[in-house]
Amino acid sequence: MSRIFDIDDFAMASSGSVVRMAQWEHEAHPFYADFGQLALAVDAITTRAPLHLSGKSGGGKSHFLNALLFGPPENFEKVRDSLDLPKWDRIACHRIFISSFEAPSEIWYRTVVKEFSTHDQPQRMLEVLEEAAADRETLHVVWIVESGRGITATVQGGLLEIVGQDTIRDPQGKQFDARNVAFVTDSNHQANESGDFAIHELDQAYGRRWTRRLTFAGLDPEQEARVLRELAADSTEEQVGQVVALAIAIRRKHGENALESVLPPTIDAELDLLGCLRRLPVDSRQTVFNTLLGHCQDQERDEAESIFAEAFGVKVDTDSAAAKAVGVL
Repeated sequence: MSRIFDIDDFAMASSGSVVRMAQWEHEAHPFYADFGQLALAVDAITTRAPLHLSGKSGGGKSHFLNALLFGPPENFEKVRDSLDLPKWDRIACHRIFISSFEAPSEIWYRTVVKEFSTHDQPQRMLEVLEEAAADRETLHVVWIVESGRGITATVQGGLLEIVGQDTIRDPQGKQFDARNVAFVTDSNHQANESGDFAIHELDQAYGRRWTRRLTFAGLDPEQEARVLRELAADSTEEQVGQVVALAIAIRRKHGENALESVLPPTIDAELDLLGCLRRLPVDSRQTVFNTLLGHCQDQERDEAESIFAEAFGVKVDTDSAAAKAVGVL
């Protein structure tokens, strides 16, 4: 049985545990990370192994990176210290949204018109490298957001001489010592076999630059149930089991390239469903089809009705993972 550990107690956790990361006051709830994935991510960043998180939509990749890189400092520091990893004086994190770029040169400069003449305007990548060069004792972490959506093979090619390199040169010949720069990215490439995501194919040369390749699957069903019990303490054990069972069934259907009109379940969506089940005098079927199974297309309605019945105990297939979850979680 997995346990939930606070980030302050990371040293007590082990493989299979869930780690409750610290949150800012304005956030609705903390992020819950798998112990192993959190350890692998912090190790990669600290040792400058280029880190690529890839997996299905809804798995929490962006939420995880935001909590780790831009959340309270203890989310990174407690893990680093527990693993006895090298310490830098400071960690500075930078997001670079590269999906609007059309050519490799735009990673560095974009042409702008000013006072009837054109100028090369330095872009964020160049600014970060200049900051890193002036601040050698700080580890600068560059998060290339959504490596895939809008990042063409041509632009990926422009990153070949940047990601994971100790020495980086811009198109104008300026040279940077990048030994205090780490690169991170996230994508849906790993989960895009059925073409569900509107992304460009991952160029193999670019893909090889990312040596730490985490398949980010989120929490397993048992971990997910524990988190929901903690966040929705007023929900009944039966309600939590039903919601997790439904989430399992949706993911299973997605793995079979079915129920494509139904979006992947997330912790936030599951919490919304639990809140509705707890608060509203609305029957469970109507509630489910306006939350986790919302916007299901007509041609997929029968399959959706089937997994609803399965998860909520109307008709149970005891051989399925979802049915087992109803009785076990």
